Amino acid sequence: MELRLVFLLPLLVALPAVPVCADTRVGDAIVISEAVPEDLYAVGGRLRINGPVTGDAVLAAGTVALDGDVDGDVSVAGGQIGISGGVGDDLRAAGGDVTLRGFVTDHAVIAGGVVNIAEGSAIAGRTWISAGRLEMAGQIGDDLRVFARTAVITGQIQGNVEITAQEIRIESGAAIGGDLVWHSDRPPLIAEDVLIMGEVAGVTAPVDELPETAAPVFGSWALGLAIMIAAAGVYWLSPAFVKRSGALLNESPVRTLVSGAIAISLTPLVIGVLFVSVFGWLFGLLLLTAYLLAVLLSGLLGLLMLVQLIRIRIAAQEPVPAAGRSPVWRDLVLLLPVTVFALLIQSVPVLGTLFSLLVLLAGFGALALLVVRRKPAAV
Repeated sequence: MELRLVFLLPLLVALPAVPVCADTRVGDAIVISEAVPEDLYAVGGRLRINGPVTGDAVLAAGTVALDGDVDGDVSVAGGQIGISGGVGDDLRAAGGDVTLRGFVTDHAVIAGGVVNIAEGSAIAGRTWISAGRLEMAGQIGDDLRVFARTAVITGQIQGNVEITAQEIRIESGAAIGGDLVWHSDRPPLIAEDVLIMGEVAGVTAPVDELPETAAPVFGSWALGLAIMIAAAGVYWLSPAFVKRSGALLNESPVRTLVSGAIAISLTPLVIGVLFVSVFGWLFGLLLLTAYLLAVLLSGLLGLLMLVQLIRIRIAAQEPVPAAGRSPVWRDLVLLLPVTVFALLIQSVPVLGTLFSLLVLLAGFGALALLVVRRKPAAV
């Protein structure tokens, strides 16, 4: 089974290494006006950051407004994302509507239904953008690569530009310091005063499988909803099993991932040996059935383990649990932004595939370790 779960990038793949001392915020509406002298991890319905952040920022919310400066990386997922502050290193963003009005000191990877690199904004490094509609009016200090349904360029790019889109417009005021390479249903519309320092080359051919609406994902939001419901079902049926799996990943992420890689690779070999042996075919058939079921379960379990990882980090910051709040309810609420981010990140080249693989290996590794250990560490 090809499990293409999401969540650019980057964002949740880094969670096993999250320091416990990081500033962690969870809530329906979060406003941070004070300075944050460390890494910031925030999940909520609405999120606004006005103060500066000294470290990295990992954010997931329905609406995100980042007005303060972040010294490190910014990884953000949400329905509507607005970035007016400065990003001191890389930016990784995935959302329905993503608008950049500030600056990014290094590289940027952005995926969204509508992506707007506004006039006055700047990205210093290489930039990858996947969007239903892209409006690029800012400045990019290196190469730009675009995969979109409609791409409108009015800004300045110092490096090469490669665009795959059904409609491409390079409008008045745009400047490209390198080559323009395009792939589209029809030649791009290029205004007379556009400055292109390099060559212009392209291919006129039908462009398929482009994002159509907000959040280009690996199928549809209906499939994402089905994944979330299935994962919630697994957790509802056996919360203790999910919590033990999350504890394994938190305790040793490297061991969990390596165990998953070994188990998922060697099991088919064992099945093959059993099938060619005289008396082992029945065991081979049973093992094959169990293997297929384990692969199906591992993707959902890996997603739930990420939820548990977030919960463990939050619990470390809240030694006294809030009265009357159900842990099951809190975990299921966290499952929503995790699933949304998982869907969004699939549109990001390389990172989406890497994330899916890590989620699958984490889930399979937890299953293997639980079978071997039988009495895993409690959360």
